[in-house]
Amino acid sequence: MPSFTLPGRPVWAEIDLSAITANIETIKGAVGPGTRLCAVVKADAYGHGAVRVAEEALAAGADLLAVAMASEAVALRKAGIEAPLLVLGHTPAALADLAAEWNFSATVSSIDEAQALAEAGRSRGKTVGLHLKIDTGMARLGFDPRAAAPAAVTIAGLDGVRIEGAFSHLATADSDSSFAHKQLARFLETIADIEALGVRIPLRHIANSAAALAIPEARLDMVRAGISLYGFQPGFPEASPLGLKPAMRLVALVSQVRDLREGDSVGYGRKFRAPRRSRIAVLPLGYADGLRRNLSGKASVGTAAGRAPLVGTICMDQCMIDATDLPGLKPGDAVDVFGGGGPSAEELAGILGSISYEVLSTVGQRVPRIYVNGSVG
Repeated sequence: MPSFTLPGRPVWAEIDLSAITANIETIKGAVGPGTRLCAVVKADAYGHGAVRVAEEALAAGADLLAVAMASEAVALRKAGIEAPLLVLGHTPAALADLAAEWNFSATVSSIDEAQALAEAGRSRGKTVGLHLKIDTGMARLGFDPRAAAPAAVTIAGLDGVRIEGAFSHLATADSDSSFAHKQLARFLETIADIEALGVRIPLRHIANSAAALAIPEARLDMVRAGISLYGFQPGFPEASPLGLKPAMRLVALVSQVRDLREGDSVGYGRKFRAPRRSRIAVLPLGYADGLRRNLSGKASVGTAAGRAPLVGTICMDQCMIDATDLPGLKPGDAVDVFGGGGPSAEELAGILGSISYEVLSTVGQRVPRIYVNGSVG
Protein backbone atom coordinates (compact mmCIF):
# COMPACT_ATOMS: atom_id res chain seq x y z
CA MET A 1 0.00 0.00 0.00
CA PRO A 2 1.20 3.60 -0.59
CA SER A 3 2.79 5.23 2.45
CA PHE A 4 1.32 8.66 1.72
CA THR A 5 -2.03 10.32 1.26
CA LEU A 6 -3.08 12.68 -1.48
CA PRO A 7 -5.59 15.31 -0.30
CA GLY A 8 -8.41 15.71 -2.80
CA ARG A 9 -7.27 12.74 -4.87
CA PRO A 10 -9.42 9.70 -4.11
CA VAL A 11 -7.94 7.74 -7.02
CA TRP A 12 -4.56 7.89 -8.73
CA ALA A 13 -2.12 5.92 -10.85
CA GLU A 14 1.22 5.56 -9.14
CA ILE A 15 4.08 5.34 -11.64
CA ASP A 16 7.40 3.97 -10.42
CA LEU A 17 10.07 5.69 -12.48
CA SER A 18 12.75 3.44 -11.03
CA ALA A 19 10.96 0.49 -12.64
CA ILE A 20 11.18 2.23 -16.04
CA THR A 21 14.91 2.70 -15.53
CA ALA A 22 15.40 -0.88 -14.38
CA ASN A 23 13.46 -2.24 -17.36
CA ILE A 24 15.55 -0.24 -19.82
CA GLU A 25 18.72 -1.51 -18.18
CA THR A 26 17.38 -5.07 -18.44
CA ILE A 27 16.46 -4.67 -22.10
CA LYS A 28 19.77 -3.04 -22.99
CA GLY A 29 21.60 -5.81 -21.20
CA ALA A 30 19.65 -8.42 -23.18
CA VAL A 31 20.16 -6.89 -26.63
CA GLY A 32 23.79 -5.90 -26.13
CA PRO A 33 25.80 -2.71 -26.73
CA GLY A 34 25.71 -2.85 -30.53
CA THR A 35 21.95 -2.34 -30.81
CA ARG A 36 20.15 0.94 -30.21
CA LEU A 37 17.03 1.13 -28.09
CA CYS A 38 13.89 3.00 -29.09
CA ALA A 39 11.50 3.74 -26.21
CA VAL A 40 7.91 3.61 -27.45
CA VAL A 41 5.90 6.28 -25.61
CA LYS A 42 2.78 6.38 -27.78
CA ALA A 43 -0.70 6.51 -26.22
CA ASP A 44 0.66 8.69 -23.40
CA ALA A 45 3.34 6.08 -22.74
CA TYR A 46 0.76 3.29 -22.51
CA GLY A 47 -1.07 5.37 -19.92
CA HIS A 48 2.00 6.09 -17.80
CA GLY A 49 2.51 9.71 -18.93
CA ALA A 50 4.56 10.36 -22.05
CA VAL A 51 6.65 13.32 -20.91
CA ARG A 52 7.87 11.87 -17.61
CA VAL A 53 8.46 8.44 -19.09
CA ALA A 54 10.33 9.94 -22.06
CA GLU A 55 12.58 11.89 -19.71
CA GLU A 56 13.25 8.81 -17.59
CA ALA A 57 13.85 6.58 -20.60
CA LEU A 58 16.35 8.98 -22.14
CA ALA A 59 18.16 9.37 -18.85
CA ALA A 60 18.36 5.58 -18.59
CA GLY A 61 19.96 5.25 -22.03
CA ALA A 62 17.23 5.13 -24.67
CA ASP A 63 18.56 6.38 -28.01
CA LEU A 64 15.31 7.38 -29.68
CA LEU A 65 11.63 7.88 -28.84
CA ALA A 66 8.65 6.70 -30.87
CA VAL A 67 5.01 7.76 -30.89
CA ALA A 68 2.03 6.89 -33.06
CA MET A 69 0.96 10.24 -34.48
CA ALA A 70 2.11 13.76 -35.16
CA SER A 71 0.13 15.31 -32.30
CA GLU A 72 1.98 13.10 -29.81
CA ALA A 73 5.31 14.19 -31.26
CA VAL A 74 4.40 17.87 -31.07
CA ALA A 75 3.31 17.46 -27.43
CA LEU A 76 6.71 16.02 -26.52
CA ARG A 77 8.54 18.79 -28.34
CA LYS A 78 6.42 21.44 -26.59
CA ALA A 79 7.35 19.81 -23.28
CA GLY A 80 11.03 20.33 -24.07
CA ILE A 81 11.96 16.85 -25.28
CA GLU A 82 14.69 17.33 -27.88
CA ALA A 83 15.79 13.72 -28.48
CA PRO A 84 15.38 11.98 -31.86
CA LEU A 85 11.68 11.24 -32.30
CA LEU A 86 9.90 8.98 -34.78
CA VAL A 87 6.19 8.91 -35.62
CA LEU A 88 5.41 5.27 -36.34
CA GLY A 89 1.94 5.81 -37.79
CA HIS A 90 0.54 7.68 -40.75
CA THR A 91 1.25 11.41 -41.07
CA PRO A 92 -1.33 12.88 -43.50
CA ALA A 93 -0.13 15.36 -46.10
CA ALA A 94 -2.03 18.10 -44.27
CA LEU A 95 0.22 17.53 -41.23
CA ALA A 96 3.51 17.09 -43.08
CA ASP A 97 4.60 20.62 -42.19
CA LEU A 98 4.57 19.67 -38.52
CA ALA A 99 7.46 17.28 -39.12
CA ALA A 100 9.54 20.12 -40.53
CA GLU A 101 8.43 22.64 -37.91
CA TRP A 102 8.94 20.39 -34.88
CA ASN A 103 11.87 18.33 -36.15
CA PHE A 104 10.52 14.82 -35.89
CA SER A 105 10.95 11.93 -38.29
CA ALA A 106 7.94 10.51 -40.10
CA THR A 107 7.03 7.08 -41.42
CA VAL A 108 6.19 6.83 -45.11
CA SER A 109 4.35 4.04 -46.86
CA SER A 110 3.97 5.72 -50.24
CA ILE A 111 5.80 8.08 -52.57
CA ASP A 112 3.00 10.62 -52.15
CA GLU A 113 3.63 10.80 -48.40
CA ALA A 114 7.34 11.33 -49.00
CA GLN A 115 6.63 14.07 -51.53
CA ALA A 116 4.43 15.92 -49.02
CA LEU A 117 7.21 15.77 -46.44
CA ALA A 118 9.76 16.92 -49.02
CA GLU A 119 7.62 19.91 -49.94
CA ALA A 120 7.28 20.81 -46.26
CA GLY A 121 11.01 20.52 -45.79
CA ARG A 122 11.81 22.70 -48.79
CA SER A 123 9.29 25.36 -47.75
CA ARG A 124 11.06 25.72 -44.41
CA GLY A 125 14.58 25.29 -45.71
CA LYS A 126 14.97 22.04 -43.79
CA THR A 127 15.46 18.37 -44.45
CA VAL A 128 12.84 16.11 -42.91
CA GLY A 129 13.92 12.68 -41.72
CA LEU A 130 11.82 9.70 -42.72
CA HIS A 131 11.68 5.95 -42.23
CA LEU A 132 10.38 3.62 -44.92
CA LYS A 133 7.71 1.21 -43.64
CA ILE A 134 7.79 -2.23 -45.26
CA ASP A 135 4.74 -4.46 -44.92
CA THR A 136 6.09 -7.96 -44.38
CA GLY A 137 2.94 -9.59 -43.05
CA MET A 138 0.81 -7.30 -40.88
CA ALA A 139 -1.25 -5.94 -43.80
CA ARG A 140 -1.32 -2.52 -42.21
CA LEU A 141 0.81 0.42 -43.29
CA GLY A 142 3.81 -0.13 -45.49
CA PHE A 143 5.22 -0.63 -48.97
CA ASP A 144 4.68 -3.96 -50.64
CA PRO A 145 8.17 -5.53 -50.55
CA ARG A 146 8.12 -5.87 -54.35
CA ALA A 147 7.56 -2.14 -54.79
CA ALA A 148 9.81 -0.87 -52.01
CA ALA A 149 13.13 -0.72 -53.85
CA PRO A 150 12.08 1.46 -56.81
CA ALA A 151 10.06 3.64 -54.42
CA ALA A 152 13.13 4.09 -52.23
CA VAL A 153 15.14 5.27 -55.26
CA THR A 154 12.49 7.89 -56.06
CA ILE A 155 12.30 9.06 -52.45
CA ALA A 156 16.08 9.22 -52.10
CA GLY A 157 16.10 11.63 -55.04
CA LEU A 158 13.71 14.12 -53.42
CA ASP A 159 15.05 17.39 -52.06
CA GLY A 160 13.80 18.20 -48.56
CA VAL A 161 13.86 14.69 -47.09
CA ARG A 162 16.46 12.12 -46.07
CA ILE A 163 16.00 8.41 -45.52
CA GLU A 164 17.08 7.69 -41.95
CA GLY A 165 15.91 4.11 -41.74
CA ALA A 166 13.48 1.39 -42.73
CA PHE A 167 11.35 -0.85 -40.56
CA SER A 168 8.62 -3.42 -40.38
CA HIS A 169 6.46 -4.83 -37.62
CA LEU A 170 6.16 -8.44 -36.50
CA ALA A 171 2.71 -9.96 -36.20
CA THR A 172 3.53 -13.04 -34.11
CA ALA A 173 6.81 -12.49 -32.27
CA ASP A 174 5.13 -13.51 -29.02
CA SER A 175 3.24 -16.50 -30.41
CA ASP A 176 4.64 -17.93 -33.66
CA SER A 177 8.37 -17.52 -34.11
CA SER A 178 8.31 -19.31 -37.47
CA PHE A 179 6.18 -16.59 -39.07
CA ALA A 180 8.29 -13.93 -37.34
CA HIS A 181 11.37 -15.42 -38.99
CA LYS A 182 9.61 -15.35 -42.37
CA GLN A 183 8.85 -11.67 -41.87
CA LEU A 184 12.43 -10.98 -40.84
CA ALA A 185 13.77 -12.73 -43.94
CA ARG A 186 11.35 -10.81 -46.18
CA PHE A 187 12.42 -7.54 -44.57
CA LEU A 188 16.14 -8.22 -44.97
CA GLU A 189 15.63 -9.25 -48.60
CA THR A 190 13.81 -6.00 -49.24
CA ILE A 191 16.58 -3.97 -47.62
CA ALA A 192 19.11 -5.78 -49.78
CA ASP A 193 17.06 -4.97 -52.89
CA ILE A 194 16.94 -1.30 -51.89
CA GLU A 195 20.66 -1.06 -51.20
CA ALA A 196 21.47 -2.92 -54.42
CA LEU A 197 19.95 0.08 -56.22
CA GLY A 198 22.34 2.42 -54.42
CA VAL A 199 20.08 3.66 -51.59
CA ARG A 200 21.65 3.31 -48.17
CA ILE A 201 19.44 2.44 -45.18
CA PRO A 202 21.25 3.69 -42.06
CA LEU A 203 18.90 2.18 -39.47
CA ARG A 204 17.08 -1.14 -39.84
CA HIS A 205 14.55 -2.12 -37.19
CA ILE A 206 11.84 -4.76 -36.91
CA ALA A 207 12.00 -6.08 -33.33
CA ASN A 208 9.22 -5.17 -30.92
CA SER A 209 9.46 -6.10 -27.23
CA ALA A 210 8.85 -9.80 -27.81
CA ALA A 211 11.39 -10.10 -30.60
CA ALA A 212 13.95 -7.91 -28.84
CA LEU A 213 13.97 -10.27 -25.89
CA ALA A 214 13.38 -13.63 -27.57
CA ILE A 215 14.60 -13.46 -31.20
CA PRO A 216 18.22 -12.24 -31.17
CA GLU A 217 18.61 -12.23 -34.97
CA ALA A 218 15.75 -9.71 -35.24
CA ARG A 219 17.52 -7.04 -33.20
CA LEU A 220 19.41 -5.58 -36.20
CA ASP A 221 20.40 -1.94 -35.65
CA MET A 222 17.67 -1.02 -33.16
CA VAL A 223 14.88 -2.57 -31.11
CA ARG A 224 11.60 -0.89 -30.18
CA ALA A 225 10.71 -1.41 -26.53
CA GLY A 226 7.00 -0.91 -25.92
CA ILE A 227 5.25 -3.10 -23.34
CA SER A 228 8.58 -4.32 -21.92
CA LEU A 229 9.43 -0.73 -20.99
CA TYR A 230 6.44 -0.81 -18.65
CA GLY A 231 7.27 -4.14 -17.07
CA PHE A 232 5.62 -6.86 -19.16
CA GLN A 233 6.99 -9.35 -21.67
CA PRO A 234 4.54 -10.54 -24.34
CA GLY A 235 4.04 -14.27 -24.36
CA PHE A 236 5.50 -14.72 -20.91
CA PRO A 237 4.11 -14.38 -17.37
CA GLU A 238 4.67 -11.12 -15.55
CA ALA A 239 7.41 -12.66 -13.41
CA SER A 240 9.55 -13.44 -16.45
CA PRO A 241 13.12 -14.73 -16.10
CA LEU A 242 14.31 -11.28 -17.16
CA GLY A 243 12.82 -9.71 -14.05
CA LEU A 244 10.93 -6.88 -15.73
CA LYS A 245 9.17 -4.65 -13.18
CA PRO A 246 5.60 -3.38 -13.66
CA ALA A 247 5.67 0.40 -13.33
CA MET A 248 2.01 1.25 -12.69
CA ARG A 249 -0.23 0.74 -9.68
CA LEU A 250 -3.83 1.98 -9.79
CA VAL A 251 -4.98 3.05 -6.31
CA ALA A 252 -8.33 4.19 -4.91
CA LEU A 253 -9.43 5.30 -1.46
CA VAL A 254 -12.59 3.77 -0.03
CA SER A 255 -15.45 6.30 -0.21
CA GLN A 256 -17.98 4.57 2.06
CA VAL A 257 -18.65 1.24 3.73
CA ARG A 258 -22.28 0.05 3.89
CA ASP A 259 -23.99 -2.74 5.82
CA LEU A 260 -26.37 -4.95 3.82
CA ARG A 261 -28.93 -7.47 4.90
CA GLU A 262 -29.17 -10.88 3.31
CA GLY A 263 -30.90 -10.47 -0.05
CA ASP A 264 -30.13 -6.76 -0.50
CA SER A 265 -28.99 -5.93 -4.04
CA VAL A 266 -26.04 -3.88 -5.24
CA GLY A 267 -25.73 -1.65 -8.29
CA TYR A 268 -27.39 -1.33 -11.68
CA GLY A 269 -29.53 -4.25 -12.73
CA ARG A 270 -29.34 -5.79 -9.23
CA LYS A 271 -26.71 -8.20 -10.56
CA PHE A 272 -25.45 -8.97 -7.06
CA ARG A 273 -27.61 -9.88 -4.07
CA ALA A 274 -26.01 -10.33 -0.68
CA PRO A 275 -25.96 -14.04 0.21
CA ARG A 276 -25.60 -13.11 3.90
CA ARG A 277 -25.28 -10.05 6.07
CA SER A 278 -22.55 -8.20 4.21
CA ARG A 279 -20.34 -5.11 4.19
CA ILE A 280 -19.96 -3.35 0.85
CA ALA A 281 -17.22 -0.79 0.23
CA VAL A 282 -17.59 1.83 -2.50
CA LEU A 283 -14.58 2.91 -4.58
CA PRO A 284 -14.50 6.20 -6.54
CA LEU A 285 -13.59 4.89 -9.98
CA GLY A 286 -15.38 3.11 -12.77
CA TYR A 287 -15.30 2.38 -16.47
CA ALA A 288 -14.63 6.03 -17.35
CA ASP A 289 -11.37 5.61 -15.44
CA GLY A 290 -10.38 2.41 -17.24
CA LEU A 291 -11.94 -0.22 -14.97
CA ARG A 292 -13.79 -2.06 -17.71
CA ARG A 293 -17.48 -2.73 -17.12
CA ASN A 294 -17.16 -6.37 -18.13
CA LEU A 295 -14.91 -6.98 -15.12
CA SER A 296 -18.07 -6.71 -13.02
CA GLY A 297 -18.34 -9.70 -10.71
CA LYS A 298 -15.20 -11.29 -12.18
CA ALA A 299 -12.21 -9.53 -10.64
CA SER A 300 -10.95 -8.53 -7.23
CA VAL A 301 -8.89 -5.72 -5.70
CA GLY A 302 -6.13 -5.72 -3.12
CA THR A 303 -6.39 -4.37 0.42
CA ALA A 304 -4.00 -4.40 3.35
CA ALA A 305 -5.86 -7.46 4.69
CA GLY A 306 -6.19 -9.35 1.42
CA ARG A 307 -8.24 -9.52 -1.77
CA ALA A 308 -11.86 -8.34 -2.03
CA PRO A 309 -14.12 -9.22 -4.99
CA LEU A 310 -15.83 -6.64 -7.17
CA VAL A 311 -19.59 -7.02 -6.85
CA GLY A 312 -22.49 -5.49 -8.73
CA THR A 313 -22.12 -3.71 -12.04
CA ILE A 314 -19.16 -1.37 -12.42
CA CYS A 315 -20.52 2.16 -12.92
CA MET A 316 -19.04 5.02 -14.91
CA ASP A 317 -17.52 6.66 -11.83
CA GLN A 318 -17.80 4.11 -9.02
CA CYS A 319 -17.57 0.42 -8.23
CA MET A 320 -18.30 -1.76 -5.23
CA ILE A 321 -16.38 -4.51 -3.44
CA ASP A 322 -17.48 -7.12 -0.92
CA ALA A 323 -15.62 -6.29 2.30
CA THR A 324 -17.54 -8.69 4.55
CA ASP A 325 -14.41 -10.69 5.33
CA LEU A 326 -12.33 -7.53 5.83
CA PRO A 327 -13.82 -6.08 9.03
CA GLY A 328 -11.05 -3.50 9.40
CA LEU A 329 -11.61 -1.83 6.03
CA LYS A 330 -12.88 1.71 6.46
CA PRO A 331 -13.44 4.91 4.46
CA GLY A 332 -10.15 6.47 3.41
CA ASP A 333 -8.24 3.18 3.26
CA ALA A 334 -6.19 2.59 0.12
CA VAL A 335 -7.12 -0.22 -2.25
CA ASP A 336 -4.96 -1.52 -5.10
CA VAL A 337 -7.16 -1.86 -8.17
CA PHE A 338 -4.19 -3.39 -9.98
CA GLY A 339 -0.52 -3.60 -9.17
CA GLY A 340 0.91 -3.78 -5.67
CA GLY A 341 -1.28 -6.07 -3.58
CA GLY A 342 -4.00 -6.21 -6.20
CA PRO A 343 -4.29 -8.20 -9.41
CA SER A 344 -1.68 -7.59 -12.07
CA ALA A 345 -2.58 -5.92 -15.33
CA GLU A 346 -2.01 -9.32 -16.93
CA GLU A 347 -4.52 -10.95 -14.58
CA LEU A 348 -7.20 -8.41 -15.47
CA ALA A 349 -6.35 -8.77 -19.14
CA GLY A 350 -6.84 -12.52 -18.86
CA ILE A 351 -10.32 -12.02 -17.43
CA LEU A 352 -11.13 -9.63 -20.27
CA GLY A 353 -9.70 -11.87 -22.96
CA SER A 354 -7.32 -9.04 -23.79
CA ILE A 355 -3.71 -8.01 -23.16
CA SER A 356 -1.96 -5.89 -20.56
CA TYR A 357 -1.46 -3.10 -23.12
CA GLU A 358 -5.19 -2.38 -23.08
CA VAL A 359 -5.52 -2.44 -19.29
CA LEU A 360 -2.67 0.05 -18.91
CA SER A 361 -3.40 2.40 -21.80
CA THR A 362 -7.09 2.83 -21.00
CA VAL A 363 -6.61 4.22 -17.49
CA GLY A 364 -8.57 7.45 -17.84
CA GLN A 365 -7.06 10.89 -18.20
CA ARG A 366 -8.93 12.21 -15.16
CA VAL A 367 -6.90 9.80 -13.01
CA PRO A 368 -3.84 11.75 -11.78
CA ARG A 369 -0.44 10.19 -12.45
CA ILE A 370 1.79 10.36 -9.38
CA TYR A 371 5.49 9.70 -9.95
CA VAL A 372 7.52 7.90 -7.31
CA ASN A 373 10.65 5.83 -7.06
CA GLY A 374 10.53 2.28 -5.78
CA SER A 375 7.04 1.88 -4.26
CA VAL A 376 4.98 0.10 -6.91
CA GLY A 377 6.54 -3.36 -6.57
